[in-house]
Amino acid sequence: MCGAFFLQKCMIAGMHSKLQSIVKRWYCLTASPGAAKRQWTTPYWLDMDGIRDIACHRCPKFNENRQLCGVSFGTPLRKCVIASIEAHLHDSRHLNVLELGFGRFTLARNLIRRSGGTWTGIEPRLPRNQRPRIGHAGYGHAGEIPFENASFDRVFAIQSFEHWGQKAYTAIKPLDYADCLREICRVLKPDGTLYLDAPIHFHGHEMFIMGDLPKIRALFDPGEWTDVIMERWRFNHQPLEAYPPSAKVLEEWPLEITSYNDEEVERIRRDASVWLLTISATKSGG
Repeated sequence: MCGAFFLQKCMIAGMHSKLQSIVKRWYCLTASPGAAKRQWTTPYWLDMDGIRDIACHRCPKFNENRQLCGVSFGTPLRKCVIASIEAHLHDSRHLNVLELGFGRFTLARNLIRRSGGTWTGIEPRLPRNQRPRIGHAGYGHAGEIPFENASFDRVFAIQSFEHWGQKAYTAIKPLDYADCLREICRVLKPDGTLYLDAPIHFHGHEMFIMGDLPKIRALFDPGEWTDVIMERWRFNHQPLEAYPPSAKVLEEWPLEITSYNDEEVERIRRDASVWLLTISATKSGG
């Protein structure tokens, strides 16, 4: 009896997972740059101490009548990723755009192509002999971008920034953030732009787990970058639920966190709710 009940729960969970996957794919396939532009034209943030704060109740995706997020699939973090992609990448007309670590998530590349831009991607899990070219994907990563100087108008990375310097569970050895940002700056055209996002209090390099914004901001050398803008998505999540890091994620923290004292780590472990950091910047000296 218990076995049958457990099997039924697994089947229901499996069906729900498949349905979520179908909904996500359909959402990406039908994403409209025009609709995104209409939704995100009005300022959606509140400036707080030099950082843009996108509280859930002010986000254009928030359904005030139903008191829930209008993105109908994914974790609370994934919903913010989708919203922020639409806000920042819906208009790429006439732009050459490079994505670092593109994986299987296609929303950004679909918006770029449909708005009249050219998407190119590099991914460290592809075979090394698969060389990328403009408009096509191939091997590469933030520390090794196989393109000439000033090749792109925009470079972006979705949910990979936090992994560049990560110690464990990575496809390549840890990278130096200064080297990566210098390499990105090299392939950007004058006045080209960079867009990054990363989860806070979740995984990756310790500064992202700890939410050390001053340390993250200091990565951007003023000799290379200007107009650096940081946004906090879901930092203020009410009236939506908190999103604490899972037990599995917490198990990985001791492998990464070595520069912060135990009291700081315990406070984050006890009180943290995961939120999304986004950073946009412009190449200096254009």
